[in-house]
Amino acid sequence: MSKRNVNISATAALLILSTIFTIVGWHSGWVEFGDPVFTEVIPEKRPTRLDQKKLEAFSNKPINEILEFLLAEAATTVTEPPVIPPPAPAPALLGMLPDAPLPFPGSAAPRDEENLKKFITGMQQDKEGEPSKSEQWQFNLALAAIQVDPSKIPEAIRLNTHPVPESETFSVRLVPRDGEISGPFAIGLFNRENGPGIVSGGGTNLSSLKAEGALDSLGSLSGTVPGNGIFPADFDADGDLDLFVTRGDGLPNSLLRNDGGKFEDVTISLGLLSFDDTTTAAWIDYDGDELLDLLVGSKDHPLELYHQTTGGVFQPIAWDLKLWVPRGVAFIKVADFSGDGSPDFFLGIDGLPDRLYLSRPSAAWNDWRFEDITADSAVDVGTKSTSAVFFDFDNDSLLDLLLTTAAPDPLLPAGPVDPAVTAPSTIRLFRNEGENRFADITDFAGLQFTEGVTAAGVADLDNDAYEDILLGTEALSINRVFWNREGLGFKDVSIVSQGSYLDEAVSFAFADLDRNGTTDVLYLNESGRVRWLEACGAMDAWLQVTVKGQPPGTRVSLTIRDKDWVLHPLERRLNTESSIMIGIGQADIIERLEVLGPDGGEPLATLEKIEPNREVVIELPKRPKKRAVVPMQADSRATTAP
Repeated sequence: MSKRNVNISATAALLILSTIFTIVGWHSGWVEFGDPVFTEVIPEKRPTRLDQKKLEAFSNKPINEILEFLLAEAATTVTEPPVIPPPAPAPALLGMLPDAPLPFPGSAAPRDEENLKKFITGMQQDKEGEPSKSEQWQFNLALAAIQVDPSKIPEAIRLNTHPVPESETFSVRLVPRDGEISGPFAIGLFNRENGPGIVSGGGTNLSSLKAEGALDSLGSLSGTVPGNGIFPADFDADGDLDLFVTRGDGLPNSLLRNDGGKFEDVTISLGLLSFDDTTTAAWIDYDGDELLDLLVGSKDHPLELYHQTTGGVFQPIAWDLKLWVPRGVAFIKVADFSGDGSPDFFLGIDGLPDRLYLSRPSAAWNDWRFEDITADSAVDVGTKSTSAVFFDFDNDSLLDLLLTTAAPDPLLPAGPVDPAVTAPSTIRLFRNEGENRFADITDFAGLQFTEGVTAAGVADLDNDAYEDILLGTEALSINRVFWNREGLGFKDVSIVSQGSYLDEAVSFAFADLDRNGTTDVLYLNESGRVRWLEACGAMDAWLQVTVKGQPPGTRVSLTIRDKDWVLHPLERRLNTESSIMIGIGQADIIERLEVLGPDGGEPLATLEKIEPNREVVIELPKRPKKRAVVPMQADSRATTAP
């Protein structure tokens, strides 16, 4: 057969196949959900959900039966595991290094000094060329463990593992506390009778904090299938936190409604059943009706916004609002950075540039829009972000943005946007300049010397009314603590604070769990363990504020008076939480406390002449809804009957 005949035959075959797929696709919907999901083009028709066949197959079945079936099916399915080369054996020294802050305090120091000395000698005599970062750390840690003077370490490989003089302005220590907690986890008021609690183990355990500081397991979540993320919020406004649990590997998400510490799975009845490989979620009252809506990101499905109707049912409306993010949303951070009373949000996306969305309000739910202002706002970092934190670092009532950026994976080929990612993972601090513009002040703020960053969190560790920064770093690098110098910049106090652990932190959470005026730091490390630290030492005054019945986005505004009779304004925002601890510095008295709604206006509650170092509880009266929310028509392709 000639080459020309072969080409004709191949072309004919392709035409036949194309015709078949077109006909089959037209009848079955196979083609309809393909390209629109993975392209930037907004489809003319609502795309069929990728999990539509599962939704139809499990229609009218309770969520627990669905989970049991899928877990049993997965257990019997034989899959070939990927071939992963075995990790290189760790040097013997690493096994001797204690799981303790640096420098090694007292009994925590390794006792086998002879082995450490042999390692040091070997590094000095046998190493050719430039030592790696890990080897430098091992060398410096070994010397610190046997209390070698830092000046005797060659300057070229000297790292800051040794103690520094005590800070004259930062005397806080991050002291480890006992408590077996596994991730993912969440903190909040899950039980109205027991006070603050912790949900851990991916949603399988609920614990309350006893007066003496010990955790008491309540056991009300023991039958829950664990998830890869936990997102608490009081979506039904009954005074306790409910849970949205995300899952991957083909398992559906769960919405667990909380009634005084007892949880009921209402996923199907409220319209949230999905089998997407969910990566993240965030609660948001996008239209200001005081009903919480839900943003959900997944690996292989477009970003979805579920609108909570006045009947308590959730409807997918992202496509209706022209909010089109094809897939791969890794994290979502919701915050009203514009200050107009409507929530905005930041998206970290795998394989695509990050996006900053500004809310554009409307009188009708379906005319609401979200504008991508990433470029105009000047927060386009040109690298992949791994996390984001909105906080007001300089107390000017404008929310600033802290980003952690990712370094390229040397074992993976670069993706479509990743070739520009050549710098090590680090952080970027963007100051909110107003009018939806940001300025990169990383260098100015003293944060430019940070590499290998894996996570970031903010909290006022010393109660001076300015929020500090904690950074997780790669293994064999110490986690970092940066003290906020009254909004003028940050100072590295990692060693002084004793927060310099070596385990790689991947996420942070903060709360005053025992209501004693000190910040509790909980961070999840790479191995799935949660480390619990408490800020202790000489700290300034504080105020614990609990607001019951608050709308999402409520602001707490304080006017405080210091010893010199100078008045200082201070504002903090409640997102979905109902309780917040506020450091108030050297204040002798809180002259005025106002609870403000998300869009300002007249105060919802006012208190005056409050003594510091106490908790105040404010219960807001129930208010009529601002307006009735028009429910959208149910989409049979996107929902299933309960």
